[in-house]
Amino acid sequence: MAIANASSAPILTADGTPLKVSLKRSMRRSKIQALFLVLPAFLFLLVVFILPIGNLLTRSVDDTLVNWQLPLTFQMIADWDRANIPEEELFRAVFVDFTTVNKFFIESNRGSSVNTSDAAWWVAIPPKGPYREAIIQINPAWGDVVTWQPLKEIVDRSLEDTGSEKDNKHNQRRAPFDLCSELTPLTNATCSKLFRALQNWDGNSAPDEPIFAAVYKDLASAQKILTGKSSTRMNYEQPGWKGLVRTSIRAFKKMEGPPYKEAMIKANKRWGEIPFWESLVLMKDNYTMGYYLNAVDRRFDVNKKIQLQSEERRVYVMLWWRTLLISFLVTVGCLVLAYPVSHLLATLPLRYSNLLMICVLMPFWTSLLVRIVSWMVMLQQQGVINDALVWSHLLSDENRLPMMYNFTGTVIVMIQILLPFMILPIYSVMKTIPPSYMRAAQNLGAPPSLAFLRVYMPQTLPGIGAGVILVFIVAIGYYITPDLVGGKDGRMIGNMIAYHMQKSLNWGLGAAMGSVLLGAILILYWIYDKLVGIDNLKMG
Repeated sequence: MAIANASSAPILTADGTPLKVSLKRSMRRSKIQALFLVLPAFLFLLVVFILPIGNLLTRSVDDTLVNWQLPLTFQMIADWDRANIPEEELFRAVFVDFTTVNKFFIESNRGSSVNTSDAAWWVAIPPKGPYREAIIQINPAWGDVVTWQPLKEIVDRSLEDTGSEKDNKHNQRRAPFDLCSELTPLTNATCSKLFRALQNWDGNSAPDEPIFAAVYKDLASAQKILTGKSSTRMNYEQPGWKGLVRTSIRAFKKMEGPPYKEAMIKANKRWGEIPFWESLVLMKDNYTMGYYLNAVDRRFDVNKKIQLQSEERRVYVMLWWRTLLISFLVTVGCLVLAYPVSHLLATLPLRYSNLLMICVLMPFWTSLLVRIVSWMVMLQQQGVINDALVWSHLLSDENRLPMMYNFTGTVIVMIQILLPFMILPIYSVMKTIPPSYMRAAQNLGAPPSLAFLRVYMPQTLPGIGAGVILVFIVAIGYYITPDLVGGKDGRMIGNMIAYHMQKSLNWGLGAAMGSVLLGAILILYWIYDKLVGIDNLKMG
């Protein structure tokens, strides 16, 4: 009986704790330690990879900017029959949306929340003042101190002494942009007049006329930025919107009141064309797949059916195919050149292979811009290569090869730039292959060529796979080299993404093209995994 009781008693550790409980504590501590070890890497991945990609995907479907510009128009256009030119009310709504800042003061100012019967939309703020009475008439909340206090807090925070003079100046420069971000959807508009006015306000008394004047003038400037950005977006839905908005804004300044329909059509006849109004119907939603369709030369028609863009606007599909072709040719070219060099590096004596390895690594120690400019000097028709071919009588002086600002120059320069990325993975794998394998195959009767193909080359496939996928993925997103060397025939999709992000400021289309590029790379990566296997990829 005593033996049975002893066997059923829990096993204890040296300190008297049940062994099961002690093991659970130990496992819990191990998991917490592992979590803390992984946490920095996870946070780094979250900040530099996951969040930017999430922002990219969000921007690619975000169409709220144009909804901020035309809230009244989009609410009223739902009742348009689409068969005839809209009536006076809709023309008046367009005029109000483009010329007034009322939308920034009205609480229900976007989407289905817009109340077209609200008299606040039609309140006219005198361009030269007084501003206070008109703005309070639009929304009485702007006459309360509590409405202005959050804006005052932004100003006060920027004026706080944070210790560093550089940080203080940065905070004060950033504050006018933060004020505009609070009042509008724009991050690049500055409310500097309001910033100065709020500096002199005590934050407790009712705001006076100078503050209202400052906010009106700053929002009027922001309205111009919003109009320019919105017209760019509208132009991609229906060619001609950008010019229509630009000419109409000038005409709107001379219009003193209704009727607006006749005056707007007289100012620009395109206001009388139904396709322009139909394109507004397609833009009234806050989210759209139109950017993705545009990225592959497609668009929605008025019935939300997908159709091809007009022939003169079909450029992106051609660029996608060209990008894939250039990336493929560059990858094959790098592989053909890198394989024998890597084999030579792996088989030469150490003192010679180290010297050659310095030559391989030297491009990494040279500025990319310097290397590209050097190739531009060499490839031009009066450059080193053409001069050498003419001097050797392989070419006549009249038949010099055009190798700059075209497809050929792009491929040549990209192969030279990306060649080290192919050599290093292949070399690192070749270096681990024992030379005795080849000797054993030849001792068993295989000729050197067959021994190389059947014994040596299969063992280098992991390095080839690593080099191929590395070079291809880098090449497919390249834009610096094609921009400098490619000209019209060597332009790639990366150049168009950079153009939309930096010059046209159509971030929605640029984000959509970036998302498509990301998706294409993931698909190709999946195909590579199925055909070769990621497990077989080695970097040495």
